[in-house]
Amino acid sequence: MSLARPCEPLQAQECPRARSLKVRLLVVLFSLLGLFWLTWVGCFVYQFGRQQTGVLDKMLSNIGTQVLLSMPAQLGELADSPRFSLPAGADYGGDKISFQAWDRRERVVMASPDAPTEALKPDFSDGFAETVINGERWRVYAISDATGQLQVQVGKPKRVLLADVHAWTQISLISAVLVLILLKGAIWGVVHWSFRPVGALREALRRRQPLDLQPLPVGSLPSEVRPLVESFNGLLGQLDTTVQAEKRFIADAAHELRTPLAGLLAHAELAATAQQPEDRQAALQRLTAGVKRSARLSEQLLDLARLDASHLKPDDTVELFETVALVTHDFEAVACSRRQRIGLDLEPCSVHGQVDALGVLVRNLIDNALRYTPEGGRCEVSCKSIELSPGDRRVRLRVADNGPGVPEHERHRIFDRFYRVPGTGGRGSGIGLSLVARIAQLHGAMIGMDEGLDGRGFAIWIDFQATPMATSAQASPASSAPDAHGTRAGLKLPQGA
Repeated sequence: MSLARPCEPLQAQECPRARSLKVRLLVVLFSLLGLFWLTWVGCFVYQFGRQQTGVLDKMLSNIGTQVLLSMPAQLGELADSPRFSLPAGADYGGDKISFQAWDRRERVVMASPDAPTEALKPDFSDGFAETVINGERWRVYAISDATGQLQVQVGKPKRVLLADVHAWTQISLISAVLVLILLKGAIWGVVHWSFRPVGALREALRRRQPLDLQPLPVGSLPSEVRPLVESFNGLLGQLDTTVQAEKRFIADAAHELRTPLAGLLAHAELAATAQQPEDRQAALQRLTAGVKRSARLSEQLLDLARLDASHLKPDDTVELFETVALVTHDFEAVACSRRQRIGLDLEPCSVHGQVDALGVLVRNLIDNALRYTPEGGRCEVSCKSIELSPGDRRVRLRVADNGPGVPEHERHRIFDRFYRVPGTGGRGSGIGLSLVARIAQLHGAMIGMDEGLDGRGFAIWIDFQATPMATSAQASPASSAPDAHGTRAGLKLPQGA
C-alpha cells in the first residue's frame, strides 16, 4: 500500500498540478489569437468574394457604357472594316473582359479579339445575367442605346473571376499568416521578458543559504506579482526576527547560566574541602542560596521562552485583585526574613487576560521591588479601577518601593532582556522586567514608571482595559502591612489563600 505524497516545492516543474503561469497565458493568448484569425479569414474570404462580384458588375457596367458611347452612328462601315494589328514583338495575353456590339441584334459590328462568336447574352435583354457559353459560366452585362439599334454586351468568365479571388485571397492569407507569426512571436517575447524577473527571483532563492532571510528584491517585478513577494518579504522579516530573538535568547541564557553554575561548583568544592564544621556550614548556605538563584533564573528563562513561543489569547475574565493578593501572600516569608513590609491597596476589578501569565507578571514586579529594596524597607502594591477620561476606565496595577530607585537615563532600558542597572546591590537576572513588559504587551496594556515611596525609590504601573465586574465578586478593598515578625494586619485574602 502506497501513500500519495504532495508535490515537493523544488520539483514543481515535475508536478502535474504545478502548471506554469507563463504557459497558461501563452496558450490562452495564442488560442484566442488563432480563433480570431480564423474568424477574420472566413469573413474576409466571404466579403472579398461579394466585393469582387460587386466590383466586377460595376466594371462590366462602366465598360459597356463606354463602348456604347464610343460607337459611331454608321455601324455598317464598322462590320466590314479591317482590324488593326499589334507591332512586332508585342504580346496579347487574351481577353480579361470580352465585349460584343450588336446591330439590331442581328450581327456583331465590333467585338474583342477573344470574344465568343455567339451572343454573350442570347436573350438580348438589358442588365446583368449569368449565362453558359461553350459549357463555361459567364457573368455578362448588356446595355442598348436609346433607339434600341445598338446593344453592347460585356462579359467575363466566372473562372477568371474565381482565379482573381483565389489570387487575392492567397496573397491576403499569406500576409495574415506572416502577421500572425510575428504577433505570436511578439507576444511570446513580451511574456517571456515580463516573467524574466520571476525566474531570476527563483534562481536567487535556490542559491540562498537555509537561514538567509533577507527580503527579496521587488524593484523589477511586475506589479501583479509584487504584492505577493512583498507579503512573502513580510513573512521573511517576521521569521528573521524570531530566529534572531531565538539566537539571542540561547546566547544570553548560556551566558547567564554559566556564572551561577560556576559559583555552585566553587561552593560545592569549598564545602567538600572545609575542615571546620562552621566553614562547611557557611559554604553549604552559600551553595543553597546559589541553587535558589539558579532555580529562579531557570524559571524566568522558561517563562520567557514560553511567552516567545506561544500565541497568547487573553480572552478570560480575570479578577486581577485576587491574583495580586495571592501572589503577594507568597512573598510574605521572603519579606519577613529581610524585615521588609508589603502594603496592599486593592479594590474589586477584573480584566481580560490569561491568569497564569498575569500571575507571572505580578510575581516578577513584586520580586523586583523586594530584591532591590534594602532590609527594613517597604513595598506597596495597589490594584484599582481608574478613569483616564470619560468612558475610558482602566485597571491600574502599581508596585512601588523605597529602594535606591533607577536613574532617569537608565529607565528606558530596564525592560530589555538581561539588563541590570549598574551599581545596584541586587543580584537579579535582568529577565524579570522584560517578562513584565512582554506580558503587558500581549494583554494590550500600557506600562509606565514614576517615583517610588517617601520621595525616593521606584514605581512601575500597568494600565489594563477594565471589564465589568462579575456579579459574584464581593471582595472588598483591603490593605495590610506585615510587621517585622511577618504577621499580617488586616490583610483580607480570598478564601483558601
